[in-house]
Amino acid sequence: MTVDPDARTARLAAGALALAALGAVCWFSLGMNRGLLLSSDVKSRCWPWAPAYPPTELQAPILTDAVWQFVPWLEFARAELRAGRLPLWNPHQDGGVPLLANPMVGLGSPLVAPVLAFGVEAGWNLSLLARILLAAAAMYLFLRDLGRSVQASALGAVMFSLSGSFVAWLENPNSMVIAPAPLLLLAVRRLGSGPSAPAALGAVAATYLVVIGGHPETAVMVAAVAAGWLAVTAPSLRKAVVPLAAGALGAAVAAPVLLPFAEYLRLSAAAHGEGRGAFTLPLSALARLVGPHAGTGNPITEACTVSVVGLALAAAGVVAARRSRPAAFWAAVAVAVPLAVYDNPLSRWLVATTPVYWTRALVVLPLALAPLAAFGLDTARSWARASGLGRWADAATVAPVVIAAIELLRAASGVHAVTPPADVSRTTPILARLAAQHGPFRVLPLHTFLPPNSATTYGLDDVRGYDALGPFAWRRARAEIGRFTGTSYVSDVIEPWNLAPGGRALDEWNVEYLLLHPQMPYDAARLNREFGLDLEEVYLGFDGRLLRNRRSLPRARLLGAGAVAIVVRTPTRWVLAVEARERTALVLADPMFPGWTVSVDGRDAVIASPVGSRIEVAVPAGAHAVVFRYRPLSLRIGVLVSVLGLAATALLAGRCRARRDQLAGG
Repeated sequence: MTVDPDARTARLAAGALALAALGAVCWFSLGMNRGLLLSSDVKSRCWPWAPAYPPTELQAPILTDAVWQFVPWLEFARAELRAGRLPLWNPHQDGGVPLLANPMVGLGSPLVAPVLAFGVEAGWNLSLLARILLAAAAMYLFLRDLGRSVQASALGAVMFSLSGSFVAWLENPNSMVIAPAPLLLLAVRRLGSGPSAPAALGAVAATYLVVIGGHPETAVMVAAVAAGWLAVTAPSLRKAVVPLAAGALGAAVAAPVLLPFAEYLRLSAAAHGEGRGAFTLPLSALARLVGPHAGTGNPITEACTVSVVGLALAAAGVVAARRSRPAAFWAAVAVAVPLAVYDNPLSRWLVATTPVYWTRALVVLPLALAPLAAFGLDTARSWARASGLGRWADAATVAPVVIAAIELLRAASGVHAVTPPADVSRTTPILARLAAQHGPFRVLPLHTFLPPNSATTYGLDDVRGYDALGPFAWRRARAEIGRFTGTSYVSDVIEPWNLAPGGRALDEWNVEYLLLHPQMPYDAARLNREFGLDLEEVYLGFDGRLLRNRRSLPRARLLGAGAVAIVVRTPTRWVLAVEARERTALVLADPMFPGWTVSVDGRDAVIASPVGSRIEVAVPAGAHAVVFRYRPLSLRIGVLVSVLGLAATALLAGRCRARRDQLAGG
């Protein structure tokens, strides 16, 4: 069938205008015109910023992950890229951890490109808006490919992209994973019905976007839905081979992140069962399906609003298409999600036997309800036409789209805090003083002072870290510093009274400064007296107290006699000039992690240190140039796999094109 170029251009223009209109509505409805969608006001509860904020109620106290995790990581990654380095390693949290290997950063996703290109102040809202628009466009195209009308497809796009669960997790990587899911479903269906080069390329690209989005749990859920959809739409197992191959190739293209992540996960605290407290939601939380402000508990975790009109049309779609396999599949998914999330024997069993946060499955619910609602609307449209309403039926079917959009936008209003861009990197005198100190050195903030990961924004090396992937061995090693706990607003906290006596670990890990609230009844004299430390107070101001550890050992040092000078230091490379009077060991007081290598005078040397302990290498007597580099083998293998995956993708597309031509010619 020949497609009229003018008609295609008109459709593309109309689609672009519709997306632009949706973007403008979301921009103003969510408050992006007034500031960043970011809960930076949580800093009013934490030092050293608290004195600079007037007393105020937090706008969105639950949504702090972006403040303490995603924004600092993306800021640091941007700085590394601008310096001409790959953002492989973050030295500012947990003593030093992989960055690219952490999928939560989402560095491989084009949806974070606005932040990496323009910075958080100019790019953060653009990144969030791009997620909404991608979700809307993807669902619209998927439903049109299923034969749904323009109005019904628009309804599904609105239900999916503005759903309560999608908007609630908009600042988190969950949204980057689920947004392209309909594109994967579209490509899977097309490939299942026959060879198609565009569909093959689309399946690879969509799989890559899902996998690289940054939330592995959500990616696994999307993969399960896609596999089920393939089983429903592919006429035979043989027809399913190409879609499955395309999915595997999409994952292969993402290998530069996936393989380092697999290595990181294996060594993480999460893999050892720490920091994972899965739970179920009460049945009363189902009220949020149609009542977003129902006071049943956590408004983010329990968010599942899909609009009253959308839910009604989805129910109508199930009834109307009760003999349809696709409709039955989506109905099954729509039932399976609540069964896995809300309190019942099955959900309790899942929580007891897996470490997965099944509550995150709520982002999948609109993916199932949107096709059902779209079918329900088209069924109503057909019935109205059959009743002789004609064009009035087409006009009337616009109303549910508008009503659903209004419902969901009203529900989305106020979900996210709106804060001034300047709050992202707000500084204070104590932070400025630390920034002026010559390094390298580590800091140990006490209580809720400078919450974990926020030190990354200020270029300070912290021993704490707010991340489920925190290296397990390092968490065990740093226990010599003291006992780490948590508070209502801050994770990974150490209180002054939980410091280990003697302070030996503080000295050996190069912790030179301790920071704490000025009102806390602890000063240098008391800490020295009660814990056997050697601290001196070097700053006391309205924003905090700064204590210097006079016994702190240099980050790079010899165990024997001699001297070490730091020639070059970047996150992934240390160049040291060593003068050893005898054969001894050179210590770099960073926790060992796979990927760190060392050369002495240009020759590879052996690091015998176990993971999590200080990096040590033997050096002979005399003057030497020692270079430490972070060059993970998993990354290099991942790059090779990715290149091979791209080549295989080209071959697959070529085979599909040739097979299509053969069938057309036959």
